[in-house]
Amino acid sequence: MVLRKARMEFKDLKLDYCGSLGNQSYFDQKCPSLIQESAYTFTPSSGVLMSKDQNYQCSAL
Repeated sequence: MVLRKARMEFKDLKLDYCGSLGNQSYFDQKCPSLIQESAYTFTPSSGVLMSKDQNYQCSAL
C-alpha cells in the first residue's frame, strides 16, 4: 500500500480518500454518500487495512 496525498495505491487499485471518522480513514474507487460504506477502512494507529473480504496488516517502510 502506498499513500499519495488523497489517494491510496493498493494491489492493482487506485483508491480515493473518502474521509475520516474518529481514528479510521475510508477509501474507495468511487466514494459513497456515507463514508462508512466505503470498500476499505484504514486505521493508521494500528496499521490495519480492512476490506469486506479480508484484513491486512501494514507496516511503515
